[in-house]
Amino acid sequence: MDTPSSLRRALIKAAMLTPALPLLNACKTDSATANPTTPPAPSPGQPVIEPEIPPNLGVRGSHNPRGMHVSLLNDSHKSRGITWFTDQSDGKNAPAAMVQWSHIDPSWDEVDVINLVDHPLSNTIFADSTATTGVGAQTHKASLQLNKPELAIRYRVGSDEGGWSPIFTVPASAKADTNWHFVHFGDHGIGPLAQRLTAELTKPQYHHNLLLLAGDISYADGNQPVWDTWFDQNQALVSSTVTMAVPGNHESKDADPDDPFVIPLGDIALFRDYAFNNRFHQPGGVSFYGFDYNRIHFFGFSGGAFIEDGKILQEIITMEANLARAAVRRAAGMIDFIIVFQHYTVWTDQEGRGPGNASLILVQDQMMARYGVDLVICGHDHIYQRSAPMVFGQRSPLGYVQVMAGTGGQSIRGFDDEIQGWSEKEFIGVGFCRYEVSPGLIKVNYFGSKGIDTPETPHGVGSQKIEAMSVDADFELIDSFEVRKRQPKLAKSFLKPARSATELAKAYNWDAIIAHTNHRNKHHGHA
Repeated sequence: MDTPSSLRRALIKAAMLTPALPLLNACKTDSATANPTTPPAPSPGQPVIEPEIPPNLGVRGSHNPRGMHVSLLNDSHKSRGITWFTDQSDGKNAPAAMVQWSHIDPSWDEVDVINLVDHPLSNTIFADSTATTGVGAQTHKASLQLNKPELAIRYRVGSDEGGWSPIFTVPASAKADTNWHFVHFGDHGIGPLAQRLTAELTKPQYHHNLLLLAGDISYADGNQPVWDTWFDQNQALVSSTVTMAVPGNHESKDADPDDPFVIPLGDIALFRDYAFNNRFHQPGGVSFYGFDYNRIHFFGFSGGAFIEDGKILQEIITMEANLARAAVRRAAGMIDFIIVFQHYTVWTDQEGRGPGNASLILVQDQMMARYGVDLVICGHDHIYQRSAPMVFGQRSPLGYVQVMAGTGGQSIRGFDDEIQGWSEKEFIGVGFCRYEVSPGLIKVNYFGSKGIDTPETPHGVGSQKIEAMSVDADFELIDSFEVRKRQPKLAKSFLKPARSATELAKAYNWDAIIAHTNHRNKHHGHA
């Protein structure tokens, strides 16, 4: 006797209203019955009765998956990276780690999505697994290539023996000719302000297709279990939202001191394995990378956060070539905007901060002016500050707009007494930027929750660190502005050949760049 599909759906809905704890306990079965897609065989002569479909709480096992998050790899529409963690001291004798996934039929409702009896997950991808930096766990990374990129996907991770995660959904990437949204902020952490911001971002009115984390993400500072806390607190957000990240100065403290591949180099050491590189799955497997999302080209720049890895010169050379190619594609009408996405600010008015790395700022400012970068979005300083279009710290209609949103919630800081002439808007508090993209136009809204101790002055001049703030304060619209694509003639003026490594070596003082970056990282390491 078959159980009708309508009845099964009613059973699911009823089960979803049942307290979670008994259901989780009920899922603790042996490996023969752990997979809801594999019901036990009936006794001879007994009628076949389809099982009730459990609620979407996952299946417990010996190595339960946690910290699921999703990223882009080589193509924003056709690729997805899925990453998660399991607790185990090493990879020996561990169950296989895999992703089961399928596209979502547009006619399905929320019950159909988690119904693995009528709608099994038809694709299986095995993950690459490595030891998680600094903790007794394994990091699992799987790469999905989507054969129907116009459709959303659903997935779960784990195995029959190890346990399965709940089923998560990831929307299809937005089409280029429609309005779509991305969000950016930095300097997050795991405290109450950070959790307040995450809760705000999950509200429907802030729907976004892409999340950009501008460094200083967990503030583990070498205490690696803090990363696990961060992923636990943010799993509901990053498991279903394409998330891309760049490292900050606090990520530089997360190299494993027991890594057997530490290479001494003078008074520093080169580490093979930073926790950031281990825990995120991004293009090229590096902390600097370029990617397109529709008609925007992004370049993620570490800005020397990982100066110890010896790749700063390679990174600058890569950035030169990447931006030169992007300028060609923009002039040809293939993209509309070029955005540099990084942790460190180029210019800032946070109290006591100021430009902290003149040598690297000179290189970057010249490069962004050369190729006509439209936006620089960053964090690092725990304030919100938005510039007018500028070059070399001076207003210029040919320049880039810097959007500093280091207001993820780790702490709140104030401004210098004197605000520089390039600044258009300043704010003290917690908040994030939401960008609405349409053909040829980006509308930017910054939403924030004000700090209680913000002085009532035009620029919010305050102390270096303001901790007192009501986490219950409503977020409100603080700033709005627009960035329009450059006219064709102007776009063509930024067509310049990429300079070679030899040319760059002659143009800049590399020894000074490395020395100043080391000094900045040590000086700002506490912030």
